[in-house]
Amino acid sequence: MGINGVVTFKNSTLPSVLKETDLSHLVIETDAPYLTPAPFRGKRNEVSYTTYIVEKLAEIYNVEANVVGEITTENAAKMFALQK
Repeated sequence: MGINGVVTFKNSTLPSVLKETDLSHLVIETDAPYLTPAPFRGKRNEVSYTTYIVEKLAEIYNVEANVVGEITTENAAKMFALQK
């Protein structure tokens, strides 16, 4: 499941859904130039804002942000057959 800036929105129900979904099933995406994460809503989305998505996922899963980054990167590599 691709997770974008919606997860950071104040009234998003996505965090409650994610609590029932294992992190091993997620990848991070930008949906640029749309769906910019808080606190940049209303501005053009860019790749550098994915850190806000990672931070929110770390909060939801109660893990460090680097763990979210490692797992979601591994998931993307599997999905796109980029593994060694």
